[in-house]
Amino acid sequence: MLALLAPSWADELDLEARLAAVTNEQLVTLSRTNAWTQLGHYHDRFLGQRKSQVQDPRFFLALQGQTQPQAELEATWQALQASLTSALDEEADLRCRFPARAHWLATALDIPLPARPCSAFDAWYEEIDPGRLTLVFPSAYLNNAASMFGHTLLRIDAANTQQRPDLVAFAVNYAAQVDSQDGGMAYAIKGMLGRYPGYFSLMPYYEKVNEYNQLESRDMWELPLDISAAGVEQVMRHLWELNEMRFTYWFFDQNCSYQLLAVLSVAQENLDLTRGFQIKALPVDTLRALDQAGLLIEEAGFRPSFATRLHNMAQQMTADEVELARVLAFDQPHPRDFLLPEGVNQAAIYELAAEWISFRFQHQGLAREQAAPQMHRLLVARAQVRGRSGLTTPATPEIAPHQGHGTARWGVGLGWQADQAYLSLVARPAYHTRYDAVEGYLANAEINLFELELRFFEDEQRLEPWRLNLVEVGNYLPSSPIFSMAAWRVQTGLERTDPEARTQDSWRGFAIGGYGRAWGEGQDWMTYGFVTGRTEIGPQAGHAPEGEDWALGAGINLGFVWAPVRPVRLGLDAHWQQFVAGHTGAFWSTEATVQWNFAQQQALRLQGEWDEREESRWQVGLTWLHYF
Repeated sequence: MLALLAPSWADELDLEARLAAVTNEQLVTLSRTNAWTQLGHYHDRFLGQRKSQVQDPRFFLALQGQTQPQAELEATWQALQASLTSALDEEADLRCRFPARAHWLATALDIPLPARPCSAFDAWYEEIDPGRLTLVFPSAYLNNAASMFGHTLLRIDAANTQQRPDLVAFAVNYAAQVDSQDGGMAYAIKGMLGRYPGYFSLMPYYEKVNEYNQLESRDMWELPLDISAAGVEQVMRHLWELNEMRFTYWFFDQNCSYQLLAVLSVAQENLDLTRGFQIKALPVDTLRALDQAGLLIEEAGFRPSFATRLHNMAQQMTADEVELARVLAFDQPHPRDFLLPEGVNQAAIYELAAEWISFRFQHQGLAREQAAPQMHRLLVARAQVRGRSGLTTPATPEIAPHQGHGTARWGVGLGWQADQAYLSLVARPAYHTRYDAVEGYLANAEINLFELELRFFEDEQRLEPWRLNLVEVGNYLPSSPIFSMAAWRVQTGLERTDPEARTQDSWRGFAIGGYGRAWGEGQDWMTYGFVTGRTEIGPQAGHAPEGEDWALGAGINLGFVWAPVRPVRLGLDAHWQQFVAGHTGAFWSTEATVQWNFAQQQALRLQGEWDEREESRWQVGLTWLHYF
């Protein structure tokens, strides 16, 4: 009996000796390590002060733990000692309450950490059965302010993928807790001002696939992460610690993508994935951060949206075949009474009609009582057609989102206006214009935010603000035999007009909204036409530089973009506007652009502008652009 008790007694003496050997200097050193910084979500503020981004007091063991990493580590050390030397219940034991902290601190101090049952955590972990982590990127969705730049979530792939394939795996999502009464504009404003709490949540992956891939018709990229089994375990322990913990949600920086990077940073001692995202954390930029850290595996899954699948099917069929499928999906004749002509791909027609019915049911309000019977009849008709339809699934794009150009851009240029030469400096934090290389981006969309241009005119001998493009968003989705799509465009900003006039006399603010149609797939060409409304304020508002300081009108905006060869994109954008209130009158303006995207992060842009209000004005400039 004494022989049996001796090892336990010796282990207990060894544990006591190790606990007693820990010094205050060790704790101070550990409180300054990157690993503790990531576990506590601490970030630099002013004059070397640090503060955790977690806003929930339950996350901290020390009274001043949110702002004092050392105090929080010392409190964690005390809790670990109590867990190892006393019989505590689960709610009080550090190993159950903060398992990631307990594991890291015991490892750092070379103290054995005996396992103990933690019923809630153990059941949660067993149900998820984590094996590998995959970052998921649903593409941009311009009809929702919250999703204009895309989104990221984390999928936890099960260790046993045969019993739990990816669709029934679990997904980790970070999102704002939004007031149900807030619309798109209210959400955007509150999100930018940090007025929403943010929380992590866990849900079945198929729910997010249904939300993004099916309901919102967003393509999804699935990017496996190169994280070790030990790293996956530590990430899971930390996710348990963050359950129901409140953060502050910020639309541009501390958003869904940023906080997932913060969680993944606990996987390795040296990871600090959120470094460099103090101002903005766009989803595609966070993918690049993971790639630069060596955490993205080359293989990437692509899950095309419902709309992409329908478009792809229609593109492989003739116009007559698509029309026959449309009749079956909308007029819903019985297939036995609607005989298909000889020579058509009957299997493809029935397959497209069935998918079209499903899309109408999920997206366009078709009642189940109308959808289900015709769906059944179509599937029966398809089963009676021998052979394959020959329709193939959408191909995975050659360039993944993070492999395109950088979202920020700056440039220098030389130009002429009113017979005066000028140097220009341009910069924008985000995101993509219709003349930038489209690889990795939505081909029929542009988002251009906070673009500033400064000009130095030789005669003036001073550097002055010339143009501030606050917001420019264009959705140029084309109509097709499958969908009738509306295109739209909004833009607002400030601009100077005359280098020879005094600064206070030569500016105007403007806001433009356009609604219309677009044609073309965007990669090689597209054209568009809008009916527009326009508001201007300032000394140069409206028709001429004298009179009212505001103007309100309507007009037409026409344009096209063409890529004769892939690196070159050129286009024309023309406006005609009739101001009917304020400083009334009409004006024309035209902008011609040629951009050579000669490298992934480099481009040359030649742009000429002409407008005619009371008098004609023109300018032309050549700018070198660098993306990062």
